[in-house]
Amino acid sequence: MKRKVHLLLSCILVLGCFVFVGCGEQYEPISEPKENPGAIEKDVETTFNGSTSDKSNYEVINSTIAEYLSYNYKGRSMYIAGLKIFEEFGISNEGGVSIGTDENTLTFDITKSTGTVTGAVDGPHVYFKMNLATNEITNKKFQPAPNYAELGKKEFIKHSKEVIKLTDERMVEIGVYFKELIMKIEAN
Repeated sequence: MKRKVHLLLSCILVLGCFVFVGCGEQYEPISEPKENPGAIEKDVETTFNGSTSDKSNYEVINSTIAEYLSYNYKGRSMYIAGLKIFEEFGISNEGGVSIGTDENTLTFDITKSTGTVTGAVDGPHVYFKMNLATNEITNKKFQPAPNYAELGKKEFIKHSKEVIKLTDERMVEIGVYFKELIMKIEAN
């Protein structure tokens, strides 16, 4: 019995020494290489109106234009959520605007939220393409909201097959607005 206690105490002492010696060593983090070819450096600054900008993106949160707006300088594309300034799209919507430099066009693409079937924004969808030189609408599509009755979504039934139809004049007005907004963002 004495032997077992002696052996047990010896084991505890040896393990205790390992723990104390191991904990007493200086922790030195592994330093990352100074040049990381996959990393993107961002020079982020916050402006007086709460927007942030960096070398690759311009973001605005909760502005008079939208709840969230992000412009990618490199791709010349803008993501928009909660567009506020055009009443046709309600207050819950999601979409984007992009400039095709090779065709000199602006593409507007947005979905008004009327209910959710897939967990994403579902509702009437508006798409148009505008020639930036002439402000002429060259392509347009108006897709209806889903048939919520068929999908068993009775709470959204009043929006079943809802369509947002815009005149060419209204699409040009929206297109020119975003063309000027993008030019203003790029100028800064």
